[in-house]
Amino acid sequence: MPRILFVEDEPEVLQTLVKFFERQGYSVHAAQTGAEAIDIADQNPLDIAVLDVMLQEGPAGVEGMDGFEICRSLRENGFDRPVIFLTARASEQDKLLGFELGADDYVTKPFSLLELKARVEANLKRAGGARSVYRFGDVEVDLDGYEIRHPGGESERLSNRERDLLRYFIEHPGKIIPRDELLRKVWEYKPGIATRTVDTHVLTVRKKLRDDAASPRFIQTLHGVGYQFIAKEGA
Repeated sequence: MPRILFVEDEPEVLQTLVKFFERQGYSVHAAQTGAEAIDIADQNPLDIAVLDVMLQEGPAGVEGMDGFEICRSLRENGFDRPVIFLTARASEQDKLLGFELGADDYVTKPFSLLELKARVEANLKRAGGARSVYRFGDVEVDLDGYEIRHPGGESERLSNRERDLLRYFIEHPGKIIPRDELLRKVWEYKPGIATRTVDTHVLTVRKKLRDDAASPRFIQTLHGVGYQFIAKEGA
Protein backbone atom coordinates (compact mmCIF):
# COMPACT_ATOMS: atom_id res chain seq x y z
CA MET A 1 0.00 0.00 0.00
CA PRO A 2 1.76 3.22 -1.13
CA ARG A 3 1.96 5.93 1.53
CA ILE A 4 1.27 9.47 0.30
CA LEU A 5 1.39 12.88 2.00
CA PHE A 6 -0.81 15.75 0.79
CA VAL A 7 -0.13 19.31 1.94
CA GLU A 8 -2.98 21.65 1.03
CA ASP A 9 -4.39 24.58 3.03
CA GLU A 10 -7.89 24.48 1.49
CA PRO A 11 -9.87 21.98 3.63
CA GLU A 12 -12.35 21.02 0.90
CA VAL A 13 -9.60 20.32 -1.63
CA LEU A 14 -7.61 18.36 0.93
CA GLN A 15 -10.64 16.26 1.89
CA THR A 16 -11.33 15.48 -1.77
CA LEU A 17 -7.74 14.34 -2.32
CA VAL A 18 -7.75 12.19 0.81
CA LYS A 19 -11.02 10.44 -0.03
CA PHE A 20 -10.09 9.82 -3.66
CA PHE A 21 -6.64 8.36 -2.97
CA GLU A 22 -7.89 6.24 -0.08
CA ARG A 23 -10.39 4.70 -2.50
CA GLN A 24 -7.48 3.98 -4.84
CA GLY A 25 -5.77 1.93 -2.13
CA TYR A 26 -3.31 4.50 -0.78
CA SER A 27 -2.42 5.10 2.85
CA VAL A 28 -3.00 8.86 3.03
CA HIS A 29 -1.52 11.46 5.38
CA ALA A 30 -2.84 15.02 5.24
CA ALA A 31 -1.48 18.36 6.44
CA GLN A 32 -2.60 21.96 6.08
CA THR A 33 0.61 23.64 7.27
CA GLY A 34 4.31 23.21 6.80
CA ALA A 35 4.84 22.37 10.45
CA GLU A 36 2.30 19.54 10.24
CA ALA A 37 3.89 18.24 7.03
CA ILE A 38 7.41 18.14 8.48
CA ASP A 39 6.15 16.38 11.60
CA ILE A 40 4.28 13.74 9.56
CA ALA A 41 7.31 13.10 7.34
CA ASP A 42 9.52 12.76 10.42
CA GLN A 43 7.21 10.28 12.14
CA ASN A 44 5.98 8.15 9.20
CA PRO A 45 7.59 6.24 6.33
CA LEU A 46 6.31 7.87 3.13
CA ASP A 47 6.56 6.91 -0.53
CA ILE A 48 5.65 10.27 -2.10
CA ALA A 49 4.67 13.82 -1.12
CA VAL A 50 2.29 16.16 -2.99
CA LEU A 51 2.69 19.81 -1.95
CA ASP A 52 0.59 22.85 -2.75
CA VAL A 53 3.02 25.64 -3.59
CA MET A 54 0.63 28.46 -2.71
CA LEU A 55 0.35 27.94 1.01
CA GLN A 56 0.59 31.07 3.12
CA GLU A 57 4.20 32.10 2.72
CA GLY A 58 6.55 32.56 5.63
CA PRO A 59 10.03 31.70 6.89
CA ALA A 60 11.04 28.07 7.19
CA GLY A 61 10.31 26.45 10.53
CA VAL A 62 6.97 28.15 11.14
CA GLU A 63 3.45 27.30 10.06
CA GLY A 64 3.50 29.94 7.31
CA MET A 65 6.09 28.13 5.17
CA ASP A 66 5.05 27.65 1.54
CA GLY A 67 5.45 24.56 -0.64
CA PHE A 68 8.95 25.53 -1.74
CA GLU A 69 10.11 25.85 1.88
CA ILE A 70 8.47 22.54 2.80
CA CYS A 71 10.27 20.79 -0.06
CA ARG A 72 13.58 22.34 0.96
CA SER A 73 13.09 21.22 4.56
CA LEU A 74 12.09 17.68 3.56
CA ARG A 75 15.19 17.30 1.40
CA GLU A 76 17.46 18.73 4.09
CA ASN A 77 16.00 16.20 6.55
CA GLY A 78 16.86 13.31 4.23
CA PHE A 79 13.53 12.70 2.47
CA ASP A 80 14.56 11.02 -0.80
CA ARG A 81 11.19 10.01 -2.22
CA PRO A 82 9.35 11.83 -5.05
CA VAL A 83 7.86 15.29 -4.46
CA ILE A 84 5.12 16.67 -6.72
CA PHE A 85 4.07 20.33 -6.64
CA LEU A 86 0.47 21.42 -7.15
CA THR A 87 0.50 24.99 -8.38
CA ALA A 88 -1.30 27.70 -10.27
CA ARG A 89 2.12 29.32 -10.77
CA ALA A 90 3.15 27.73 -14.05
CA SER A 91 5.95 30.11 -15.03
CA GLU A 92 9.26 28.65 -16.13
CA GLN A 93 11.03 30.50 -13.30
CA ASP A 94 8.79 28.93 -10.65
CA LYS A 95 9.28 25.47 -12.11
CA LEU A 96 13.05 25.89 -12.22
CA LEU A 97 13.04 26.98 -8.58
CA GLY A 98 11.00 23.93 -7.62
CA PHE A 99 13.31 21.55 -9.46
CA GLU A 100 16.36 23.20 -7.87
CA LEU A 101 14.81 22.57 -4.45
CA GLY A 102 14.30 18.89 -5.23
CA ALA A 103 10.84 18.61 -6.81
CA ASP A 104 10.29 15.71 -9.22
CA ASP A 105 7.17 16.90 -11.02
CA TYR A 106 4.60 19.70 -11.38
CA VAL A 107 0.82 19.45 -11.77
CA THR A 108 -0.82 22.73 -12.74
CA LYS A 109 -4.14 23.78 -11.22
CA PRO A 110 -6.89 23.17 -12.10
CA PHE A 111 -6.26 19.45 -12.54
CA SER A 112 -8.34 16.28 -12.67
CA LEU A 113 -7.98 13.64 -9.99
CA LEU A 114 -7.26 11.03 -12.65
CA GLU A 115 -4.45 13.17 -14.05
CA LEU A 116 -2.93 13.57 -10.59
CA LYS A 117 -3.26 9.83 -9.94
CA ALA A 118 -1.44 9.09 -13.20
CA ARG A 119 1.39 11.47 -12.29
CA VAL A 120 1.68 9.99 -8.80
CA GLU A 121 1.86 6.47 -10.22
CA ALA A 122 4.45 7.49 -12.82
CA ASN A 123 6.68 9.06 -10.18
CA LEU A 124 6.34 6.06 -7.89
CA LYS A 125 7.27 3.77 -10.77
CA ARG A 126 10.38 5.82 -11.57
CA ALA A 127 11.34 5.71 -7.89
CA GLY A 128 10.97 1.94 -7.77
CA GLY A 129 7.42 1.78 -6.40
CA ALA A 130 6.35 1.77 -2.78
CA ARG A 131 9.12 1.11 -0.31
CA SER A 132 9.54 -2.40 1.01
CA VAL A 133 12.93 -2.35 2.76
CA TYR A 134 13.35 -0.66 6.14
CA ARG A 135 16.35 -0.37 8.46
CA PHE A 136 16.00 -0.22 12.22
CA GLY A 137 19.49 0.04 13.64
CA ASP A 138 21.32 -3.16 12.66
CA VAL A 139 18.12 -4.96 11.58
CA GLU A 140 16.83 -4.78 7.99
CA VAL A 141 13.23 -5.71 7.17
CA ASP A 142 12.54 -6.64 3.53
CA LEU A 143 8.77 -6.95 3.22
CA ASP A 144 8.69 -7.86 -0.48
CA GLY A 145 11.40 -10.44 0.16
CA TYR A 146 9.57 -11.86 3.21
CA GLU A 147 12.80 -11.58 5.17
CA ILE A 148 14.35 -10.03 8.27
CA ARG A 149 18.12 -9.65 8.00
CA HIS A 150 20.38 -9.51 11.05
CA PRO A 151 24.09 -8.69 11.43
CA GLY A 152 26.54 -11.33 10.28
CA GLY A 153 24.42 -12.39 7.30
CA GLU A 154 21.81 -14.19 9.42
CA SER A 155 18.18 -13.94 8.33
CA GLU A 156 14.66 -15.04 9.23
CA ARG A 157 11.90 -15.87 6.75
CA LEU A 158 8.42 -14.40 7.21
CA SER A 159 5.15 -16.14 6.42
CA ASN A 160 2.49 -14.25 4.47
CA ARG A 161 0.59 -13.35 7.63
CA GLU A 162 3.72 -12.41 9.56
CA ARG A 163 4.76 -10.11 6.71
CA ASP A 164 1.31 -8.47 6.61
CA LEU A 165 1.31 -7.99 10.37
CA LEU A 166 4.79 -6.48 10.40
CA ARG A 167 3.89 -4.20 7.49
CA TYR A 168 0.88 -2.88 9.40
CA PHE A 169 3.05 -2.15 12.43
CA ILE A 170 5.71 -0.39 10.33
CA GLU A 171 3.10 1.72 8.53
CA HIS A 172 1.64 2.89 11.86
CA PRO A 173 4.70 3.78 13.98
CA GLY A 174 3.94 4.89 17.51
CA LYS A 175 0.22 4.21 17.20
CA ILE A 176 -1.46 2.15 19.92
CA ILE A 177 -3.18 -0.61 17.92
CA PRO A 178 -5.92 -2.68 19.58
CA ARG A 179 -6.11 -6.40 18.80
CA ASP A 180 -9.53 -5.91 17.18
CA GLU A 181 -7.99 -3.46 14.71
CA LEU A 182 -5.30 -5.96 13.74
CA LEU A 183 -7.93 -8.67 13.27
CA ARG A 184 -9.94 -6.38 10.98
CA LYS A 185 -7.07 -4.85 9.00
CA VAL A 186 -4.62 -7.77 8.75
CA TRP A 187 -6.86 -10.84 9.03
CA GLU A 188 -10.06 -9.20 7.69
CA TYR A 189 -12.08 -10.79 10.49
CA LYS A 190 -15.43 -9.39 11.55
CA PRO A 191 -15.53 -7.46 14.87
CA GLY A 192 -16.13 -9.41 18.06
CA ILE A 193 -14.36 -12.65 17.15
CA ALA A 194 -12.54 -14.14 20.15
CA THR A 195 -9.16 -15.55 19.14
CA ARG A 196 -5.54 -15.54 20.28
CA THR A 197 -4.17 -15.57 16.74
CA VAL A 198 -2.91 -11.98 17.00
CA ASP A 199 -0.89 -12.71 20.14
CA THR A 200 0.51 -15.89 18.60
CA HIS A 201 1.66 -14.11 15.45
CA VAL A 202 3.10 -11.17 17.40
CA LEU A 203 5.12 -13.69 19.41
CA THR A 204 6.59 -15.30 16.28
CA VAL A 205 7.35 -11.92 14.67
CA ARG A 206 9.07 -10.82 17.88
CA LYS A 207 11.23 -13.94 17.85
CA LYS A 208 12.25 -13.31 14.24
CA LEU A 209 13.06 -9.68 15.06
CA ARG A 210 14.98 -10.99 18.10
CA ASP A 211 12.97 -8.59 20.20
CA ASP A 212 12.79 -8.91 23.98
CA ALA A 213 9.22 -8.54 25.27
CA ALA A 214 10.55 -7.47 28.68
CA SER A 215 12.64 -4.67 27.13
CA PRO A 216 11.32 -4.26 23.57
CA ARG A 217 13.03 -2.45 20.71
CA PHE A 218 10.25 -3.06 18.21
CA ILE A 219 6.84 -4.19 19.49
CA GLN A 220 5.58 -3.10 22.89
CA THR A 221 2.67 -4.88 24.56
CA LEU A 222 0.10 -2.67 26.27
CA HIS A 223 -1.75 -5.16 28.45
CA GLY A 224 -5.50 -5.02 28.03
CA VAL A 225 -5.13 -2.55 25.14
CA GLY A 226 -3.03 -3.90 22.27
CA TYR A 227 0.39 -3.25 20.75
CA GLN A 228 2.62 -0.37 19.72
CA PHE A 229 5.46 -0.38 17.18
CA ILE A 230 8.15 1.72 18.87
CA ALA A 231 11.19 1.28 16.60
CA LYS A 232 12.35 4.34 14.67
CA GLU A 233 13.74 3.86 11.20
CA GLY A 234 17.47 4.40 11.05
CA ALA A 235 17.84 4.44 14.84
